[in-house]
Amino acid sequence: MNQPNPGKKELISIVMPARNEEANIPRCYEEITRVMEAAGCDYEVVVTDNASSDRTGELCEKICATDPRWRYIRFSRNFTADNSMSAGLHYSRGDAVIILFSDLQEPPELIPRFLEKWREGYEIVYGVHTRRHGESPIRSLWASFFYKFINLLSEIQLPEHVADFRLMDRKVVNTINRMGERNRYLRGMIVWTGFRQTGIPYERQARGSGKGTTSYLYLFSYAVRSICSFSIRPLRFFFLFGMGVALLTVLLAAYYLYLYFAHGTEAPGIPTVILLLLGNIALTSLGIGVLGEYIGSIYTESKKRPLWVVEKAVNIEIPEERRYGN
Repeated sequence: MNQPNPGKKELISIVMPARNEEANIPRCYEEITRVMEAAGCDYEVVVTDNASSDRTGELCEKICATDPRWRYIRFSRNFTADNSMSAGLHYSRGDAVIILFSDLQEPPELIPRFLEKWREGYEIVYGVHTRRHGESPIRSLWASFFYKFINLLSEIQLPEHVADFRLMDRKVVNTINRMGERNRYLRGMIVWTGFRQTGIPYERQARGSGKGTTSYLYLFSYAVRSICSFSIRPLRFFFLFGMGVALLTVLLAAYYLYLYFAHGTEAPGIPTVILLLLGNIALTSLGIGVLGEYIGSIYTESKKRPLWVVEKAVNIEIPEERRYGN
């Protein structure tokens, strides 16, 4: 079992990424307060604001002024959700850390069950979607395909239908904080740590207010980054595919020679040339594209730019040298 220090009340950190969520922040405060006070443990809420352009920051600062358990961090620009979560893990202090997005599609009521599993000895407890309310069938199908595609090409196996809503023990958080890569796929990084984990099923709710802004293009880019971060199988695939095409080319050439010498028949000319040419162009373009993704990842890593830049912090003291992620 996970045992906090004897005589010390456990502290639970809730990391809550937010961007343009002014309609949901008041509800977040009410629901988190109700659930956590009923749980009977000390807690803090670390809001990481990806440079919202609405009143999200203003509302969070008002909450911080009346409730010191709430801590607010605003970035200088949008540094993406994964870096926002990474920053929350970096600045959190809890014995366990829970990631909960501010749109509240994941129910805070599940937190006590997370804590129960954590106290049983699980270092990672994640929510598993059994149903996704408020999403189109196409988006749900894409999500299902995403997990299967990632697991097919990745060298680590991700649990399916699992988003970012999860609890992590402090030892897991400390391990994540030591990882310095810039192309971050946090779900994969957490699984990579290898700590004991379990899932709890739940129904993902529709957004109460506002509208999601994640496009299919971003989801595709996210999938590509996820694969490149944890596997070189696509490169191996194209190597093997190239070897296969080379073998087929040799066999086709042998067949054409057989037709010519045995039957005096010449191979079809223009259609064969066109098909082979198009196939070669397609294969080369795909191979260069895959190689380019890996080279781009190497380029991003080599620059070693900060993962985030803190513009403002409320109820949390952040020295100048800690305002820049890794």
